[in-house]
Amino acid sequence: MTKYKLLIALIVTVTTCCHRLQAQTSGNNSPYSRYGIGTLADEAQGFNKGMAGVGLGMSGPNLLNHQNPASYAAIDSLTMIFDIGASFNTAHMTYNGSSVNPQNTTLDYVQAGFRLFKGLGLSLGMRPFSVVGYNFNSSRTMEDIDGYGEKTNTATYLGEGGLHLAYIGLGWAPVKNFAIGANVSYLWGDYSHASNISFSESNIQSLYRSYTGNINTWLLDWGLQYTYPINKDNQITAGVTLGIGHQIDQQAVFINQKRTTSSVVGADTTNIGKAYEIPWSYGIGAAWNHKDRWVVGIDYTCQMWQDCRFPRLEDEGGSQVYKVGTNSFSNRHKVTIGGQYTPNPQGYRMRDHINYRFGVSYATPYFKMYNQDGPKNYLASLGVSIPITNRYNNSSSINISTQYEHVSPSNDNLIKEDYFRLCVGLTFNATWFNKWKFE
Repeated sequence: MTKYKLLIALIVTVTTCCHRLQAQTSGNNSPYSRYGIGTLADEAQGFNKGMAGVGLGMSGPNLLNHQNPASYAAIDSLTMIFDIGASFNTAHMTYNGSSVNPQNTTLDYVQAGFRLFKGLGLSLGMRPFSVVGYNFNSSRTMEDIDGYGEKTNTATYLGEGGLHLAYIGLGWAPVKNFAIGANVSYLWGDYSHASNISFSESNIQSLYRSYTGNINTWLLDWGLQYTYPINKDNQITAGVTLGIGHQIDQQAVFINQKRTTSSVVGADTTNIGKAYEIPWSYGIGAAWNHKDRWVVGIDYTCQMWQDCRFPRLEDEGGSQVYKVGTNSFSNRHKVTIGGQYTPNPQGYRMRDHINYRFGVSYATPYFKMYNQDGPKNYLASLGVSIPITNRYNNSSSINISTQYEHVSPSNDNLIKEDYFRLCVGLTFNATWFNKWKFE
């Protein structure tokens, strides 16, 4: 099979898996996904989920790292890599003394890659970009103001949807120890937020509001990596990434209705264009490698959401107006530290090549709630990579990681969330391009 036929086969395979991934990432059960474009998805892959997602300075011959496309240049010339991962989530959400424990399973990513020419690697794949998924309600008793007794007000909130990202990228090493790369991505998806406020008295009209949008656009992300050999046993690789921000010329729709038990008695629909914007982003990181036995990295990333356009309902002169503004978000900062230990990279036993991983991360929110910053995220992870060996292949692995994530709001009266996550990934590395010799 030539490399060009292989590329076509990979595109067909990844496209087929995309439909499954899109169906599996339709919700995350978090009420906080009702803000902005939803909960931003984790960018980590099988090799670094156990390291909390650190990766801007990491690359290797048997490693796919879409977080820095410059890493594709290091893909081994004789292999084709296929990588797929899924997560099993259990959440514990508490509010005013009550709690719920939703569970779900998601397909996290599908990606593949191989080397095209010496120093030039290619990767393509798909992953979720954001997730919207919640369904909750609240009730309160209203005072008797008309002499007919107390009434109950019930508010129901429902949201679903999310954005997905499909990419193709190249990494090129023009000189030794230096690589540059880029990912070109197609971002698409939709979201729907709905609220309904009803009353115990059937003669009181209920209020229904719907906020919907559909987003289709492109993304362009650049990456650099430079490796500095300290001595024969140690080296440091620095990584830099840059994401291009831009406006999206697509509409958002707001529907405001008054309803009785049998009909709609009043409705307004507002359509506004140029409603969205993708932020500029950048990241810097470094990874220290000691004899391929110890790898420790640190990353800092920033997504510059603060001035991005997004639709929202605002008060103007005593009335509410649905319009595009730039005050819905804050810049998102994230710091990640993680590492990996391999007992004996040159050993002959399977246990010599088991990778033990660890990591922690901290992230600030990108969205605001009632003009206050949203909740902060704290994450800790542990993981292992177990090699799969047979007579044809000794580079494939099963990646197993556990993560604990705490979502901490700035206000004690808001919902607290804790996530316990089991992540499983399969990295399949086949020696497809060997030239066989017969005697």
